[in-house]
Amino acid sequence: MPLPDVRRARGLRALGGRAAAVQRRVARLTDRLPPLDPSRDGLQLVLAGIVGLLTGVVAWALVSGIHLVARIAFSDPVPAWQVVAVPTLGGLFVGLLVWRIVPEVSGGGVVATMEAMALQRGRLRRRVPLAGVAATSVALGTGASGGREGPIVLFGGAVGSLIAGLGNMDEDRTRSLVAAGVAAGIAASFNAPIGGMLFAIELLLGGLRRAGALQTIVVAAVVSSVTARQLVGPGLPLFQPAQSARLGDATELLVYALLGLLALLVAAGFRHGEDIAMRVFGRVRTRVGVPITVAIGGLVVGLTALLVPEVLGEGADLPNVAGASREPIRAMLDGLLGSGWSVALTLLVLLVAKLFASVVSIGAGSAVGTLAPSLFTGAALGGAVGAVAVEVLGVRSASGFALVGMAAVFAAVVRAPLTAIILVFELTGDYELVLPLMLAVGIVSFGADRLGWRSIYVEGLRRRGVTLERPDDVDVLQLVAVREVMTAAESPNATVRADTPVSTLRAHFIDESLHGTVVVDADGLLVGVVARSDLDREAGAHPDATAADIATRRPASAVPDEPVFRAVQRMANLDVGRLPVIEPATGRVIGVFRRADVVRAYDRGIERTVADRMSRDAGRLRDVTGLEAVRLVVAGGSAVDGASVRAVRWPERTILTGVQRGTAAIVPTGDTALTADDLIVALTGDPDALRDLLRRPSTPVSGSDTRSEPAPEEHA
Repeated sequence: MPLPDVRRARGLRALGGRAAAVQRRVARLTDRLPPLDPSRDGLQLVLAGIVGLLTGVVAWALVSGIHLVARIAFSDPVPAWQVVAVPTLGGLFVGLLVWRIVPEVSGGGVVATMEAMALQRGRLRRRVPLAGVAATSVALGTGASGGREGPIVLFGGAVGSLIAGLGNMDEDRTRSLVAAGVAAGIAASFNAPIGGMLFAIELLLGGLRRAGALQTIVVAAVVSSVTARQLVGPGLPLFQPAQSARLGDATELLVYALLGLLALLVAAGFRHGEDIAMRVFGRVRTRVGVPITVAIGGLVVGLTALLVPEVLGEGADLPNVAGASREPIRAMLDGLLGSGWSVALTLLVLLVAKLFASVVSIGAGSAVGTLAPSLFTGAALGGAVGAVAVEVLGVRSASGFALVGMAAVFAAVVRAPLTAIILVFELTGDYELVLPLMLAVGIVSFGADRLGWRSIYVEGLRRRGVTLERPDDVDVLQLVAVREVMTAAESPNATVRADTPVSTLRAHFIDESLHGTVVVDADGLLVGVVARSDLDREAGAHPDATAADIATRRPASAVPDEPVFRAVQRMANLDVGRLPVIEPATGRVIGVFRRADVVRAYDRGIERTVADRMSRDAGRLRDVTGLEAVRLVVAGGSAVDGASVRAVRWPERTILTGVQRGTAAIVPTGDTALTADDLIVALTGDPDALRDLLRRPSTPVSGSDTRSEPAPEEHA
């Protein structure tokens, strides 16, 4: 290695050592803190403020980066050759970044954030914010059709994950901080803290009833919005209109209702368009690779921009192309395009062109998102309807229709109706359109429900093989930790070594009737997971191929102390039969959580539920009698084993309140026969005497055999 490279390597190792030392110190500090509820923990709120501050800085860096790249890439005015060449070359560079450094930002990043929340316990790589800002700055600065709001969701979530990792936070705290970062990202992009909060709640947390980290999200959103506003300036909101819009005659509500129905057509265009584009560019990607695929997407956008230059970028502050508006969304919101059938036709052309260019950019894998295109097309749809309404019905202005159209299409595409309504309120600062907004968004939500639509981001997860479900009945599995029911790594068939030949592995699968196994290296670290389908797919593998060569890398995993229901959700989302269990401190595989372990977890959870219910009943009696409530297990061979309740000489002031046998709860009577391993729940004035009774042998014997193991106990 040349001398400069040696110095550089030493410097990087020293820097990594210092970072690790800082992380250990922070971890020791947080380990001393009591395990409080994240929504009430003062430390969590401080960390949320840090997440908001850093996300606001990231938003400022992204806005500045987009403007810088645009000034470098485009001349003023822009010649026709640049309209085609710049998006193509920009796509090539973005493709290299997506391919080699930050694949998470491909297609916007919201889907990657949701996938991390569903499968990776909220963990995102630390390189995402900086590398992602570079990729999105180049993409939007060179004219890719899309928005920065989707990527900033990813960047904010990655900032939250980074702060959680530095503090060695558990999964619940990490999820809270990731959601806070998402809210902070939307708040910073739109200067809309309430909209950012609702976006995180509706999209990531699945509704208000699951928003246990509400205070964390609020703090991050407010701090991020203030930070970005101070750094970027008053021009931060992309689409803030210059004048307020008001509802005129009540009959206009019928037009707004029609606008809600038409918004479903635009949302259908996004849904089906992205699906088609993903499939087409997926086939292209397998032949020419990621960079060329993104460049082809840029070329298609450039050719479209020759006819409709407004499709470039976000829809605000566009390059100076002859005959094009540099602020098309603002022009639509301010009603500057006029009215009449010709204006409506022009806006519909803009709508179709922007929708086409956007699904091409996203489908090709560029680092842009869907949020801004949904707002652009919504404004174009509303502007077109408003232009006709002004001409035919004598409505005063089309700007109100453009605003409502933005909210309606956004709600239909993202399936976040509350966010759509509040976001428009915060953009305009005017509540005069509350009735049209609620009417149009309500119609959109009703129609989308009847059509069975889910969020376009949930559809993106489905394309990745992740089925996002949130079961409500998880109380039983919340009582059991993965560690308690997992199959230990040392157990037969739990793991295989990475250097195991594929031929040996195939024979092992057949002999043991296996459907899958976990692959580890010589140090016990996770390499991947091999399923029977992997063996079938690699039937013609090289004779020297090993388990590591055909394993699925970076699989979803579990940690030993998390509740079983989270692991079950992860398995259900991916439709897999096993998860490797990783010890966080060492990174080693200590076990495997399989479908068969779920049954044991249910049994154990039910046992604990029954036992807790019996203890509560005993506790109520204790409050009345002043006796002590205990839970003791009948030892095998004791004086109680095999005897009826009536035949046992119980200690004085002892009341037998319940017996648990397996998962069955028994209300004891005098004829109830007690057996070994029965759990006795009782109130007694002499716990020691009762304990001795349950473990004392029924017939005295000499020698060491007279001793029996103490019965497990737990005081209520």
